Amino acid sequence: MLAQKRRAVLAMLLVLAVGLATPLVAGKVVTARLTSFSGTSDEGSFEDALQAAVRSAAADAPSADRPTVWKVTRISGLTGGSKSAKRIIVTVEAHW
Repeated sequence: MLAQKRRAVLAMLLVLAVGLATPLVAGKVVTARLTSFSGTSDEGSFEDALQAAVRSAAADAPSADRPTVWKVTRISGLTGGSKSAKRIIVTVEAHW
């Protein structure tokens, strides 16, 4: 009985040792170049400014069949003043 347990433990240790001794195979490393794009709305519409920024990013894509991955990195604007301005600027970072 003790010999069977000892063999089972030794077998598990052997499997573990082989697993640890096997070199790790790294997959292909893909790096993305992040580029900033901005869109502006003079009516103060966040949606219009965002759509303009994403459209700019998609137009700069290396090929039409690659999706554009983006995230909003900055939202800024201008309100008030003598002309009652309502400008909003949305900046996105994109990669393909």
